[in-house]
Amino acid sequence: MTDLRTYTEAGQFSVSNLLFDHYPALGLTQTEFLTYLFLDQWQSKHHQAPDLKALANQMNVAPNAIYTAIETLIQKKAIVLESVPDNQGRMRDYYDLSPLLAKIPNNGQTNSATMTPPNADAQTNVFNQIEIEFGRPLSPIEQEMIRDWLNTDHYLPEVILLALREAVLNSAYSLKYMDRILLNWERRHLKTAQQVQADIKRHQEL
Repeated sequence: MTDLRTYTEAGQFSVSNLLFDHYPALGLTQTEFLTYLFLDQWQSKHHQAPDLKALANQMNVAPNAIYTAIETLIQKKAIVLESVPDNQGRMRDYYDLSPLLAKIPNNGQTNSATMTPPNADAQTNVFNQIEIEFGRPLSPIEQEMIRDWLNTDHYLPEVILLALREAVLNSAYSLKYMDRILLNWERRHLKTAQQVQADIKRHQEL
């Protein structure tokens, strides 16, 4: 059991509460945010980007999960991978984490360039819940598919979560399976969570 002295001597890692308060509005999933924090913690003690396998081991996740999370963080312009010279003039990789911080102004309110819709929390919850149920980070292609459900097809977040529940109940951890469910409900004019739940209940009672 770790004693207080050992705990204290291990050092501290500080993160602004602004990040915890606003990361959903900045478009990050829980997995992406956790990866960001681990990158920040690593680079507070090292002068180069981490070996991603070592980082995956530290986070207790598969390496592919880290590759995917970092790729999406770069695509979302939350971090930038740069090459900088070390003391011997050799180039080394380094993750610039400041782009995400630049999206949070001093007053703690996201600016107009990074504001998300009023239902941003509900939409972020969709990404997070799917990641939790699938047990892995979503790939960029999967994230784009979910964004299409929300912004192009205009499926309600709560309806997507019901489709997720149906997929999990059938042990089908696939967005394609969820897409078929959503299309079926759409064809039958089931647009709200209440309509979907009533339909599911009717079928259960047959």
